[in-house]
Amino acid sequence: AGDGGIHSPGGVWWLSPDIKLTGATSGADQADPGASNTVEVFAHMKSGDCKTRASESVTVEVWAANPSLVMTPDNPASAVKVGGLGMPTPAPGTAASVQFGWTPPSGLPPEDPQGRGHKCLIARCYPEALVPSAEEFFVPDDQHVAQRNICVVPCGAPGAARVPGPCGQEVTTVNPRNERQSVTLRAEFDAKPSKHTSAVVLERLRRTEGFVRLAEEPPQSFRITLRAFPKAEFSRGARGGCLGQLLGFKAQPGFDAYITLEPKQLIRFDFNADLTGSPLGDAYIFHLTQVGTDGRTQGGLTVVMLAV
Repeated sequence: AGDGGIHSPGGVWWLSPDIKLTGATSGADQADPGASNTVEVFAHMKSGDCKTRASESVTVEVWAANPSLVMTPDNPASAVKVGGLGMPTPAPGTAASVQFGWTPPSGLPPEDPQGRGHKCLIARCYPEALVPSAEEFFVPDDQHVAQRNICVVPCGAPGAARVPGPCGQEVTTVNPRNERQSVTLRAEFDAKPSKHTSAVVLERLRRTEGFVRLAEEPPQSFRITLRAFPKAEFSRGARGGCLGQLLGFKAQPGFDAYITLEPKQLIRFDFNADLTGSPLGDAYIFHLTQVGTDGRTQGGLTVVMLAV
């Protein structure tokens, strides 16, 4: 929010406020098969030296995926284009929106990007003189691209609601490169979310039954489980750096998994947290990321686990 299109590589840039999905019955960030779900995208025109001509139109594309870190447009198991519309170029320094209905087919398996449930979304807004890549989204660098990746996971069930325990979420990711690369899959608990992160999360939680407050202390434990990588290496530790600790900021607990992905390889893994002993109504914010060999974050997902 308010970043002017310059996404901070170290920030939570995958919570864009400019992409909105509202399920016909399920609500925010969810898709209901066989029903018209509303998608809205806001495009912003910079003021000053922007080289786009006012006579050009802008093409808006929207891609949907299951809860994911990295998505690519060239793999239908990763992301599926669910809409594309043209719009007039906004005036310099202003924003405009387009809205359309998306009706996912009924009867799709859970792993299909258009299946029921939480959806991660990518929007691309390009002037007609430019052609977006068919192979990669280039987030967070490309200012024509925004990403909204968040899912809320209620942890508990009838009969066990007073004793929240282990809770999990399946996550998809992909190697966006055409070469083999080693990556770090990272999970971090966010005890002090930024103003924007809090706003996005609370917007979702205020409509979620059972929510009371954001947790300021981590749960019993959390980890990444890689079924397809039995030899993966793992590490646990605090995040935040020496400078942050010297300035009085509390380090956040984290969990890292180290694996090597083949070119364009798509994988699914589990993120698990143990909420045993958590007060009912506490919501735990976790940020999951995929970090490349160059240390840059290639994709992210915010998972909110709610003890109910």
